[in-house]
Amino acid sequence: MIIKNVKVVKDGQITEAEVEIEGSKIKKIGKSILSQDKILDGQGNLLLPGGVDNHVHIFKRYLKVPTSDTVRKSTIASAFGGTTTVIDFAFSDKSPNLDERISQFNESFTNYSFHIFANKVSENLKKDFERGFRSIKFMMIEYSGETGNLKGLKELNEFAKANNGYIMVHAEDEELINTLKDGRKGEPKLHLLTRPEETELSAVLRVNALVDKGLIAHVSCGKTLDLAKEGILAETTLHHLMLDKSVYDRKDAYLYVTSPPVRNPEEIWKRINKVHIIATDHNWFNKEVKGEHREFPDLVPGLPGVELRMEIIISEFIKRGLPLDLAIKLLSENPAKLNGLDTGKIQENYRADLVIYDLNKKWKISADNTHMADWTPYEGYEVIGKPKTVIINGEIVIENEELINDSFKGELLVNQNQDK
Repeated sequence: MIIKNVKVVKDGQITEAEVEIEGSKIKKIGKSILSQDKILDGQGNLLLPGGVDNHVHIFKRYLKVPTSDTVRKSTIASAFGGTTTVIDFAFSDKSPNLDERISQFNESFTNYSFHIFANKVSENLKKDFERGFRSIKFMMIEYSGETGNLKGLKELNEFAKANNGYIMVHAEDEELINTLKDGRKGEPKLHLLTRPEETELSAVLRVNALVDKGLIAHVSCGKTLDLAKEGILAETTLHHLMLDKSVYDRKDAYLYVTSPPVRNPEEIWKRINKVHIIATDHNWFNKEVKGEHREFPDLVPGLPGVELRMEIIISEFIKRGLPLDLAIKLLSENPAKLNGLDTGKIQENYRADLVIYDLNKKWKISADNTHMADWTPYEGYEVIGKPKTVIINGEIVIENEELINDSFKGELLVNQNQDK
């Protein structure tokens, strides 16, 4: 297949190009490619690498409140939003482990991979690394009945360093949070008040002292980007860039609860050049589920976002006069490269995960025109552009904003740089 009449972003410039796809890979990039293959006319639109969402929680069943989605529903929503690869989580030493998660994702519409939850070096973790998974998710707060300690983080750092891996850290100071929340009950705003910036900054200082190659997950405050030492990368999320702490003053504040909470997004935007990845931390909870847990501390953290990351971030970069090639790095190239995946870039021999993006389309986000949850925290946001055609592994799966291959299944991706 030849994609003609498209524009690509390269070195800060938008230029015309053609792309030849052979099988599941990009074979050639150029102009006036001669071939008898099928021609896909991009109609002058932008061609983007498929998005790679480094942080999702799809079909999560291991906490007290399960998400409202299925793997199929969340990954179809992901594809509609131009994200062609999602990276979820599996546990090294409890259920759901890697094999169980792979089995659950058998129905995934997009490509997928996993980070491995671990709080110590175990035989299971070693086996997961042998299978090509090179990222460890370390929780500095209690999660699914387990709490990591700093000694475990130190040991994991040595293991990751010796095995070409990295540690993705949920950086919140649990002792400080528990001290601030001790005995308090009431409005959802207490979630924000008992998790001030200091709870993240304190944890980041510990990460600096113990981790050589790491990623701070879901950075919520600008000061974190100043504090993190060299070698510690930053992932922020769609909601930490787009929502502020005023959501906790709403009557339906319980809907907007996330951990860490949203604060002042402008402090992150000021330092956007220090961000390495923009993810979503996607959790699809319908309104009724959130509404059953309205009072602190019995709240349900998590927001639906996997479908809207690319559109909102591209819109914001345009509105703020920021370079589109930086947006592409944060949405696609950097998360793919960090995890050793052969996607996220329009380059020969890379996976043909591509999005024809219509920049001329203007629309407003509504729960009625998206494919995830029965509400959206971004209701009414004005979007510039929309994925028109989505290609995964060389196959057209969405065309003219319509699903055309509803039986399609994505593939499990593993780190390609295991021995480098």
